Amino acid sequence: MRASQISMSIRVPKTQLSRAASRPLRVHQPPLQLLAAASTPLRSAHILRAPRSSRVPLYALQTRNFSESAALALDAAEQQRITWPQDVARRVHRRMRSFPRNYEAKELAVKAGLNPAEWALAASSFRKSFLSEPSKYFDDPEELTAFARDLDDVKRHSSFIFYPYFLDYAKANHYMSTDEENDSALSLQQLTDLRLPHEMYPYATALKRKIIYHEGPTNSGKTHQALERLKQAGEDGGIYCGPLRLLALEIYERLNTDGLYTSLVTGQEKKIIPYSSHVSCTVEMANINRPWDVAVIDEIQLIGDPQRGWAWTRALFGLQAREVHVCGSGEAVHLVKKFAETTGDDFELRSYERRSPLEISTTHLKNYSNIRPGDCVVAFSRRDIFQIKRDIEIKTGQKCCIIYGQLPPETRSQQARLFNDRNNDFNILVASDAVGMGLNLNIRRVVFATVKKYSGGSSGMVDIPAALAKQIAGRAGRYGSDFASGEATCLLEEDLEYLKESYAEVPTPLTSAGLFPSSEQMEEFAKQLPGISDLADLVDKYVMLARLDGDYFMCNHQDMKDAATLLRDTELTLSDRFTFCMSPVSLRNPLARKVFLEYARAHSLGQSVKLDIYLPKYPPRTAEALGDVEIKAKIIDLYLWLSFRFEETFEEKDLAMELKVRVLELVEQGLVNTTYNREEKKTRWGSGVGYGRRSTHLDRFRDRNNGSNGKQDRRSTQREEEAQCDTKTTQDASGVA
Repeated sequence: MRASQISMSIRVPKTQLSRAASRPLRVHQPPLQLLAAASTPLRSAHILRAPRSSRVPLYALQTRNFSESAALALDAAEQQRITWPQDVARRVHRRMRSFPRNYEAKELAVKAGLNPAEWALAASSFRKSFLSEPSKYFDDPEELTAFARDLDDVKRHSSFIFYPYFLDYAKANHYMSTDEENDSALSLQQLTDLRLPHEMYPYATALKRKIIYHEGPTNSGKTHQALERLKQAGEDGGIYCGPLRLLALEIYERLNTDGLYTSLVTGQEKKIIPYSSHVSCTVEMANINRPWDVAVIDEIQLIGDPQRGWAWTRALFGLQAREVHVCGSGEAVHLVKKFAETTGDDFELRSYERRSPLEISTTHLKNYSNIRPGDCVVAFSRRDIFQIKRDIEIKTGQKCCIIYGQLPPETRSQQARLFNDRNNDFNILVASDAVGMGLNLNIRRVVFATVKKYSGGSSGMVDIPAALAKQIAGRAGRYGSDFASGEATCLLEEDLEYLKESYAEVPTPLTSAGLFPSSEQMEEFAKQLPGISDLADLVDKYVMLARLDGDYFMCNHQDMKDAATLLRDTELTLSDRFTFCMSPVSLRNPLARKVFLEYARAHSLGQSVKLDIYLPKYPPRTAEALGDVEIKAKIIDLYLWLSFRFEETFEEKDLAMELKVRVLELVEQGLVNTTYNREEKKTRWGSGVGYGRRSTHLDRFRDRNNGSNGKQDRRSTQREEEAQCDTKTTQDASGVA
């Protein structure tokens, strides 16, 4: 590195960092004040901090003629002075007019050490400084442009976005205390600066890693090749990070079968094998705090997922492995290569072709009487899946297996094994888009019952993404299965053209990766905002203040906010509250919502949290009763997830494991029993598209809490279902003691 490129830094990024090279993180020194006294007068009487372009490089301090070097640095600063573009200046001016009236910012500033009587003067003075001298607040035009882009974000309509800059200004101009205990301005800026997230993982970035991208379509063998290298890992062992519990379990079983001691770690299950050299885990559970010889990150294109993308970003940047093998489709190649250049890691691309042919049929299916053994019919709602199952079994006499997202992963795996076994009568598979990932299936032909999916909100029914259609279609004709080639078609003729276009479409490259703060980051952030204790408000403020560049986006945090709002009145610590809000709970379900709140309250009081859930004695025989059992399976999963994080209060882990076995048996047998009759389709599910009515137990729970005596007409229509349930369950309307 040339002497002219050396500067004082609080973090030393790896060499050849494309972004860090143009925006190094430097200590905010006072060289300008020294320079002013030495030689050159300063134009501004108020010095906030030295702009990046005017900071004196270290080599200048080593020269004999300090004043001459200082003068040159100041001349360069004048030439590179940052100014607001005219259109941006107008937007900033309009937004800042309301900042002196932002009482939330005032309250936080007062708690940070500002004299309340000086708020108006400090806010007004800051407003003038921010508008007239942006070079005091932004290191380069790129950072200023990013800030202007944030102003256009409809989610950032509040003037609170200026608060971190105000704190910086107020401390520098002695409006508030600057002692170490209260000096939070720089910390707040650092905590919300996410432009270089790889610097949060110094141990990984200190390694010279090799990132190998295995790119290819479904059924191309890309993951197999990565796993072969994983098996050869050295003494530091290897780790597999998958998107689903199903995949983690499959790799765990495969590696142990091959003679490699491998542990399993997921959110709801841990199987620690003594002296194991390998770990198979879900990507959120990846251990980034120890070295590995080889790491495999599966389905890397999910780094752009709006909800879970942060987990892939964390694994990619944080895994301390000499070799990191990432597997996925081609959408993420450019992005991962760019990240490798940023971190100084080596990058290698290995491309694979599909190993067995796949044909998109020229004719549609017309009706389900044309279904043949080995077919998989794909629909996108639970209601449609059960209706299709009934139609096929009536018209063809063949039995159907079922796979959809609400089923427990273990049940999905059991249904896959049942379908793959040709020594039984279950020759047809009816599935949702959950079939597209995580299961090895002997499918001859994929039949799309529809290519439209309910998107929620005002959008209604929309075409499924082309990438999803291609992934599902690619499940047909798996290499090494009973079928040497695959086929994909549609039930309806009008859908066939869209399927052909989707399969031929070139994937759009990903342009950004997901980020989300960790529990530790949120705790540090909360220390800088002492007036805010509610987690939902803290998350909103963090997202508002976060500084991102075009390579990253903030993952959707609405589910966390909903959970945090529900737990607002509980006496949980911020760390425990964050953990509860990250748990796998569906708050849209009333029973799950009630149990989740009860668990949190008991834990906050230090009490032993009881599972206390009753299961029916007999397997369900209707889709509605099966839905009740599925909800209870999810509640047991929730308890297990929390028991691995709060062992002191969630003490009934063994009981939960026993009930998990029982509930899986009920669900699996219920899938065999369950079908619709014509009357049920009208009275229970309605004639239009939408969700079915609430389950028996949830209805009774609502009646009990509303003081109702129940409705006789509803009870009469549910008599058959209640006959299959345990007496204890029917007496307890909510299903939870």
